[in-house]
Amino acid sequence: MPSLRFPVPRSEAGARLAAAALMIGFFVISVAVGDTINKDGVLYLDAAAAFLEQGMKAAAAIYGWPGYSLLIAATSRLTGWPLEASAHLLNAACFLAIADSFVRLHFALRSEEDSPSGWTPVLLILAFPALGDRLNIVRDWGFLAASLWGLLHLVKFRFEPQRRFGNAMFWQAGVAAAFVFRIEALVLILAVPVYFLLEPLPWRLRTRHFLFSISGIVPVLILGAALLATGKLAPGKLWEITAYGYHDPALIWKYFSLHADRLAAALPNDYGADHAKLILGSGLVAVLFWLIGANLGPVLLGIFGYAVYRHGWRLPPRFRLMLWTAGMASSTLLVFLVVQLVPDKRYALLPSALLLLAGGVYLERIVAGTESPWARRLSLALVAALCLKSAVVTPDYRLYLRDVGRWMRANIPAGASLATNDPRIDYYAGRPMNQEQTRQLTPVDRLADWLAQPGLPDYLALRLTSPRDLKKAENALNRKPLKTFSPSPREHVLIYRLNGGNSGAP
Repeated sequence: MPSLRFPVPRSEAGARLAAAALMIGFFVISVAVGDTINKDGVLYLDAAAAFLEQGMKAAAAIYGWPGYSLLIAATSRLTGWPLEASAHLLNAACFLAIADSFVRLHFALRSEEDSPSGWTPVLLILAFPALGDRLNIVRDWGFLAASLWGLLHLVKFRFEPQRRFGNAMFWQAGVAAAFVFRIEALVLILAVPVYFLLEPLPWRLRTRHFLFSISGIVPVLILGAALLATGKLAPGKLWEITAYGYHDPALIWKYFSLHADRLAAALPNDYGADHAKLILGSGLVAVLFWLIGANLGPVLLGIFGYAVYRHGWRLPPRFRLMLWTAGMASSTLLVFLVVQLVPDKRYALLPSALLLLAGGVYLERIVAGTESPWARRLSLALVAALCLKSAVVTPDYRLYLRDVGRWMRANIPAGASLATNDPRIDYYAGRPMNQEQTRQLTPVDRLADWLAQPGLPDYLALRLTSPRDLKKAENALNRKPLKTFSPSPREHVLIYRLNGGNSGAP
């Protein structure tokens, strides 16, 4: 096509190679530019360090579902690299698996009559805005990689006669690996195969497909349940599966009613309070759709919307399995939102990625359409621009936190106690994070109350991100800081010595 100025991979092998090479290139660019560790990343690395030093119980005490941290620790032990570098290496492998599985799914979901193109999945997975924060140390990359790899083999199991039993086992291995990263995968393990019972096929085939797709994992689940029941296996964070109420609609309704009552109390009049459940319910559903759509971004949504407008919603029949999976993943997320009220786009990665697969069909229809050459050129230009945007990485404005950490290591005695309101300061200072203390210090409005408590630490470091918070902190502490870092008018780190209320060199 004249609008593309690079060789177009038309075969599946070429597309896989192009996606892998470009994804690695994007990752290398991100590493070369550098980034500040994310807050969750500090937690995972602390758990990995605890595992290497003290074992599983110590890791689980820091984070109750430490599978990701254990993999980071294992990577560090195998390579000899520091934990942060090992986490990036592990994540790079996950990104490769995401890109490769996405490309392979693009072909596996289409019949030969469809003549799927190779460049479409390559462009879309590179343009996927949700993958832009490549250096974030989060378990969601592993969850998405394992889920897509497992779903690839589930599609092959259902639609390809060769190696049917092997593909069924690979599907279960993939979703079991996803379970290591996120416990929500347990719901997918049980819910996705139900699709086979609903297909318009003879019951013998439905039952066979269903049983094959759970044949390996169900015995493991039965064994695990027996060990939990006898107390031979500690539940750890598994309690969240039952606490979130995935198995119990009454429990879900209990949480929903509790949040609705709190909302009703906050509304300005009785008319709104009478409809609190409706307001909350519709709001949570809207948040769910927003999370999924935000991962795709307005540009891709606009392109896909135009394709639907011009060519209709119709998708190849094999996509029904993907839409079912997206529905199950979205339902799981909705329950999580009802119980936890924590809207984070990362939790919607899987349904967003599955809709992106469907978007590949729509993009190809625009390119193949004859109604408007401008629509074709504009769509390709916008997707290419998203790829370029993903490749171009600018330095993180928070890189100065590394300088903060270096100063603290050089000027604060190793035996002195330290409190911070940002775990990244702890990390760069070479200290484990204190989650409880960080939570207490996060609202600056409560700083004065915190300072009135007995047993204050020797040092306090506060990261403040607005002039208003800076003024509040200075008024509450009412003393000159030991050291100040102010790289911009909105970014400040103040370091105080609290022992005896004095400031000065340690």
